[in-house]
Amino acid sequence: MLCRALLVCCLFVPVTTAADEIQSRELAPVAALPKFAAKVTELAFSPDGRWLAVGQKNEVALIDVATREVKERIAGQFGQVQALAYSPDGQRLALGGYQTLEVWDAADRKLIRRLEGHRGEVTDLAFSPDGQRLVSVSDDETARLWDVANGTVTVLAGHQYPIHGVAWSADGQRIATAAGDEFRPTKAGEVILRDASGAPVKTWTDHQRAALSVAFSPDGRWLVSGGLDERALVYDLKEDKLLGFFGGHQRPVNALASHPRTQAVLSVSGGRAVNGNTFRVWRPQDGAEYGVGEIHEAKVLSVAVTPDGKLAATGGQDQMVYLWDVAFLQTSETTETTAAAADPKVIRIGVIGLDTSHAPAFAKLLNDPEAKEDIAGCKVVAAYPQGSPDIKSSVERVPQYTEEYRKLGIEIVDSIPALLEKVDCVLLETNDGRPHLEQVRPVLEAGKRCFIDKPIAGSLSDAIAIFELSKKTGTPVFSSSSLRYVPGAQGVRGGKIGKVLGCDAFSPASLEATHPDLFWYGIHGVELLFTAMGTGCESVTRAHSAGQDVVVGVWDGGRIGTFRGIREGKSGYGGRAFGEKGQEDLGTYAGYRPLVVEIVQFFKTGQPPVTAEETLEIYAFMEAADESKRQGGVPVKLKDVLDRARRK
Repeated sequence: MLCRALLVCCLFVPVTTAADEIQSRELAPVAALPKFAAKVTELAFSPDGRWLAVGQKNEVALIDVATREVKERIAGQFGQVQALAYSPDGQRLALGGYQTLEVWDAADRKLIRRLEGHRGEVTDLAFSPDGQRLVSVSDDETARLWDVANGTVTVLAGHQYPIHGVAWSADGQRIATAAGDEFRPTKAGEVILRDASGAPVKTWTDHQRAALSVAFSPDGRWLVSGGLDERALVYDLKEDKLLGFFGGHQRPVNALASHPRTQAVLSVSGGRAVNGNTFRVWRPQDGAEYGVGEIHEAKVLSVAVTPDGKLAATGGQDQMVYLWDVAFLQTSETTETTAAAADPKVIRIGVIGLDTSHAPAFAKLLNDPEAKEDIAGCKVVAAYPQGSPDIKSSVERVPQYTEEYRKLGIEIVDSIPALLEKVDCVLLETNDGRPHLEQVRPVLEAGKRCFIDKPIAGSLSDAIAIFELSKKTGTPVFSSSSLRYVPGAQGVRGGKIGKVLGCDAFSPASLEATHPDLFWYGIHGVELLFTAMGTGCESVTRAHSAGQDVVVGVWDGGRIGTFRGIREGKSGYGGRAFGEKGQEDLGTYAGYRPLVVEIVQFFKTGQPPVTAEETLEIYAFMEAADESKRQGGVPVKLKDVLDRARRK
């Protein structure tokens, strides 16, 4: 059926928009988790999408997303767990309950710190994008800003009612809080926009009853709040005005989330009445509804979406959690309309380094006038062609690729500062990983999002320093081989064969004397291995000969993954994964386009598709393999390698 126009302007006059042309679909869950013992009040996906944290009374259940089974539980005298948040690096899980705010180690499930001060229910939490601060809100009418490392706190002013929701913008510059008294129906709800210190910048009182939840769009253009008045209000932060409200819900809008890869909003509702317990997906700029799901038998209290934007979860009073496939939001129709409506401005991309075939390949894809919607909106406009004089292939390639760039109409500049004046985002393509830290420093200090091609650095210590610099500047980076995005590996990562018990991957592994052995080319196969296995590798053993390497990694729980690096005989890319529900070929190289799609989404949203934790573990795996070789093939622990690199 055609979706009705649901966004109403602030004068409550219907708006005629493209919403009338969107086909709203009936959504059906792809899975229902076994019924929980109590109502589900909060949900949070880990940054790598592997875990779903489920908040209940006195407990957080940790669900393995691939197997859809409860693998761990964090129990305590929390009361009802109403707030959950993973840190951006996935290393910590914060939870809030009655007069309780705790930060846990997400890997070993140990309590790191208890943050004391709230006198009521902690109702929502949000980490800053750099993971260094945590903002909490409570029905004690206070919002508190915590330094995660030392527990120091600043109490934020502004609200006169219980606070129910909080969000932090992706660029780290703004915080929003939502408040209101649920038991005083004549009192308006409050939404406060704050700067990064928590100081109020603007207050809206447009909700007729308490405001319950709040979320920023990935690009920071929209702020959306849901309330007891059965409305989701949309604020245009660029124009500094209330745009209108989404009226698709017929019950209180209890929670909402922004889709990380598009402008879509996911919202859930429900109240005391029997009906109206819905999950809706819609577009903030005009209220076009993409889909609605009605499966919960009581009010829906929480919603979350994976960082890759493919899977959503809802939980409610009926003690149920449902999983929903929302990958359709990244199809051409929704990508085109949401991206275009959000900001028609082309993202100008600069390239550092023209000594790899990736540089012209990426530019031709991005600058194609017929580019499909998933990579449209970005264009390479300038390049700094620095190479490395002590690497023969680098010296030989720069003149050829510089000429190719000129033929594409791309400006060639003579320094990185000159490049940064002309671009919004950067592709760091220098084939040599050794200068990457110094090359990326001015990029991040200028606030330009950056994709760093393989290898991310010439040493593990430099890789660590890059991510620390990213945190310090608040500017996101990510790095990946194109092999991560071959269809078979992505299917395994998405749970096609259930829990992955083991994997064997292979790729060419030519050596370059200036780099650790596997950094130069073996990274392709190692990235393929980690795409299937995920993080959790504990130790590495390497067998080496002139023509090949075999590296055996032992993961947590006794899982085993191997990488074979080929330098002799017929080469290629591939592997096979072994899971609880079957086996699957990982597939082979499928071109650069899938990686470019991820880069474009990263430039648009600021959300890295690969966590710093996973990237560093990949490089620690390869560094440990070198150490094992140096020691004659003995097992080497990744923790020891990482600790040593951090001390340098």
